[in-house]
Order: sequence, then C-alpha cells, then structure tokens
Amino acid sequence: MTEARTEPKERTCARHGRPTLLTCAECDTPICPECLVKTPVGLKCPEHAEAVPVPRITVKGQRSRYIIAVVGIAAVAGGLAALLGAVGGDQSEDTAGQGGPAAVNPDRIQTPQVSVMLADGGEKKILTNRRLAFDGASAWSPDGARIAFESVVDGKRSIWVMQSNGESLRRLTEGTGTDSAPAWSPDGSRIVFMSDRDGQSEVYVMSADGTAQRRLTDTAGQDGFPAWLPDGSRIAFVSDRDGGYKLWTMAPDGSAPQRLFDVAAVADRPGFTRDGRRIVFSSDRDGNQELYAANIDGSGLTRLTNNAASDGEASFSPDGTTILFASDRDGTPAVFTMAPDGTGVKKLTTGPRGFSPAWSPDGRQIVYVTDPG
Repeated sequence: MTEARTEPKERTCARHGRPTLLTCAECDTPICPECLVKTPVGLKCPEHAEAVPVPRITVKGQRSRYIIAVVGIAAVAGGLAALLGAVGGDQSEDTAGQGGPAAVNPDRIQTPQVSVMLADGGEKKILTNRRLAFDGASAWSPDGARIAFESVVDGKRSIWVMQSNGESLRRLTEGTGTDSAPAWSPDGSRIVFMSDRDGQSEVYVMSADGTAQRRLTDTAGQDGFPAWLPDGSRIAFVSDRDGGYKLWTMAPDGSAPQRLFDVAAVADRPGFTRDGRRIVFSSDRDGNQELYAANIDGSGLTRLTNNAASDGEASFSPDGTTILFASDRDGTPAVFTMAPDGTGVKKLTTGPRGFSPAWSPDGRQIVYVTDPG
C-alpha cells in the first residue's frame, strides 16, 4: 500500500521571518534555507543539528567516496543547492507509487532520485520524484519485478521498495536507526542491509516484505555494505573487526564468519560474477580508491582502474562481459562501464550527478541514482 502523505502548509521561520515549507526533522520547527543545517539524516534546525552523530563507517585519510553518496550524505548536500531557492513553487504530492514514474516539475525542489536507463545509457527515466526525499543505493530484485533502495524521508533513512516501473512505493523499515544499502537474496525472498539501530553499524536481514528483521553481526567492529554470493550460500560484507577494512563472508544466518582474503577494502559493496568465481571491489591499497578484480579465493588480483579519482560501486553484468561502476574522474559523479580487464571505459551519464548503479537481471537496463541538484 502506498504511504499517504499530508501536504505541508507554508509557515514562517522564527529566526528570519521568511515564509517556508521546510521544517526541522527533529522538532518540526519551521526553518528557511538561511538557517537550515544539512545532516546525514535530513534537514535540521541549528540546535538539533549539533546532536547528529558523525557517520560511523569511515576510512581515515580516504578521500571522498561514492558510498557516501549511496548512503545519502552527499545526496542531502546535492539537494541543498536547490533548497536555497526553495520557498514557493509547486510542492504538490508526487505520483510515484500511485500511477507510475513521477513527472519532473521544474519548479519543485530537485533531490536525488532513483532512475533507470538502457544498458547503453539511452532512454533515461526517473522513477521516484518525491518532495524532499533523498534516494540512494538502488538494487534490482532477481526476478526484475521490484527495486529496493534507501531513502531519507522525514529525517529518517529507511529501506523502501517499489515495482520496477516506479509504482507501489512502500517503506520496509522504520525506526530510530539508519537503515541503508539493501541487497536481495538470489531467490528474492530476503533483503540484507546495514543499520546502526543498535548503536553501531551491523548487518541485518529481513523478508522481502519487511517482516522478520534480524541482526546477523554483533562484534566490536563496524560491519556493513552486504552482498549475497550468487548461489545464496554466503553473505559478503565489509568489516574492520580485526583492524582495517577487509571483505568477509558469513552464512545467511550470521554464523561462521570468515575473512574472504587479506586485501584492504573500503566501505563499498563487492560484486560477483554469476558463477561466483570472480569478485570486483573497491580498495585503497595503492593509496587511492580504485577498482580491483580477483578470483574468489584471492588469487589473480588485478587492478582495473588507475587515476586520481574515486572509483567504486562496481558490479559484473549478468553475462560477465561488462563491469558497471561510478566515478568522479571527470569532475562530477557519473556512471560508467568497462570490460572485465578494465579496458573500454564508457561514460553513460552526463550532466546531473549519477551514482549507485545496478544491473537489471537480464542486463538490458541499469537502475541508478541521479541528483539533478
């Protein structure tokens, strides 16, 4: 069932006397673009912004990463540029989830949105276009019927799901914590995700309808950015539990954790070939965030990218012939493809920032997040 939303009424900012439609996600105080503070969990008044904790999964000394955009931090910043002129304009409720993809209104605030395009970069289309919702980390279900993603709405980052055409938008998680980075099980029955609802970043799993939510990891380290192995036998994730971020795997019930191989990783979801024999992941082992590929046992490690930019969010196409990834190598986050050996790089998005790409199960389409700003 689509969530009903109440249309906000214009109010007056007490600090500056300006009319505004924006309110603090914590106390509902009217805030104008002059006094609002962007935070990882939504827009806040100055008083409540001070209490927002710093995101827990970080890598010291690492330059800006695409995963920041994935979990919505950079997404909030991207939407702020539009907020500076946001008083007035059409703020009517979006139609995504009610009758298909929402039409873009040039007069409304433009925030990061889930979009789709053909595998060659053609026929781009926005699926979500909700007022002051900051979307990220999109993932296609194995049957191609649904798309899961994270979204900051009303100051809370939660996991949402919708049909692949943008209809039947529905929230799956809701609580005091930050829920992000959803990934489907190979059979489509479950979704694994990361959350700090219990005080620090851990990996959780739930049924595809949002029920039976359960914590899988429980260590002193930071665990997150999970991905199912193609055969469903294990879940891969990033953890610093033994000092320094590495790739780990565990059984679907959270038991039998083991380090995948001894190579430094960064906070980013790994991708696998459909046969599970090869893995592509992000690492800063050579001083900058680049993409690497290796056999599942760690042999055959190959560096795929080599530039001053940050490359990440990589995944193999269903047929294994192409790698999809995001990079800011041209100065703006964008979606790219390349051959499995790192050659033949092709840019698929231009203009608005693009990140968080994922293949459709048949490899014909790509879901990604676009930030019109």
